[in-house]
Amino acid sequence: MKNTKILLVSDGGVTSDLMKKMFILDKYGAEVTMIEDKDMYAMGDITDRMLQLEKGGVDAVPTCKPLLNACMDKDIIVVHGSYINKEIINASKNLKVVAVLRDSYENADIEALTKRGIKLINAQWRSAYAVADFTVGMMIAANKNIAHSYKLICEGKWCKKYVNQEYIHDMRTCTVGIIGFGYIGRQVVQRLSGFGSKIIVYDPFMSPWDIAKAGYKPVTFEELLAQSDFVTVHMSLTEETNKFIGEKEFSQMKTTAYFINTSRAGIVDTNALIHVLQRKSIGGAAIDVFDEEPLPSDSPLIKLDNVTLTSHLAGISCDTMLNSVEIVLDDLKKYMHELPMQNIRN
Repeated sequence: MKNTKILLVSDGGVTSDLMKKMFILDKYGAEVTMIEDKDMYAMGDITDRMLQLEKGGVDAVPTCKPLLNACMDKDIIVVHGSYINKEIINASKNLKVVAVLRDSYENADIEALTKRGIKLINAQWRSAYAVADFTVGMMIAANKNIAHSYKLICEGKWCKKYVNQEYIHDMRTCTVGIIGFGYIGRQVVQRLSGFGSKIIVYDPFMSPWDIAKAGYKPVTFEELLAQSDFVTVHMSLTEETNKFIGEKEFSQMKTTAYFINTSRAGIVDTNALIHVLQRKSIGGAAIDVFDEEPLPSDSPLIKLDNVTLTSHLAGISCDTMLNSVEIVLDDLKKYMHELPMQNIRN
């Protein structure tokens, strides 16, 4: 496909050095240029902007001016943390494809893109391995008190008895409930197979037949909550999944069960989670994502002895950013050869 103009927008996550791998598209007749979004240079800037985006939507964040100035004649725009809002879309007269180098695509206005007939692709599984590793680590840390013990040792305490002493189990005897059976959910299941855990699955957007066909036991949401020793959620944050888990759902869990969230904070009613942990109505929780980040020093979560907290680290890996470039690059090669792209979102 000749004379296709591609604009790459690097930042502190997907750096210019990583993004340069896409210049190979020159060999397929593309004209590739690159700019840098310096407002998204540090990873802290990126995660802060992501949280702002989750709360207010794509129009709540400022337009990247270098992108606005460079987009007018481009056929394809590739971004990582920068935003493809209505202002960018309206200015891009020739735009045919937007590629977001993330496993989600909240930083693109999918409604406006669809209205214009512009295809949106993303790196759907780029952090699946990292998040899956982290999720299983959080299960073990919560169950075996790894983080709690470290904290107490640093405080000069040698603790041998913890709040969950009566329900510390080997993973092989535990039932793990997976909510969301996409890329990350499946990778979590794959890792748990080595432990011998019993796996049950619920996905509100997937038929039980498809789950069973993949070799796992589909259950209702209520059955998953009632049977699981670990409940871990792996869904995108949408209108349908906002506050998907709240007081009612927590009340259906075992009093010894752990709740794990390495997905999105908005999927959970945080106040409800705090209340059940304070009352010890569930066994504990391990949380990597929060409504406000950094987590405020006066957060009730910090005072609890049945919760493991981490600072939004699940997707961080030296391999994640490279994965995202390789996934999207493969799709753009298909596009240049006029073949169907794999990761189309609209």
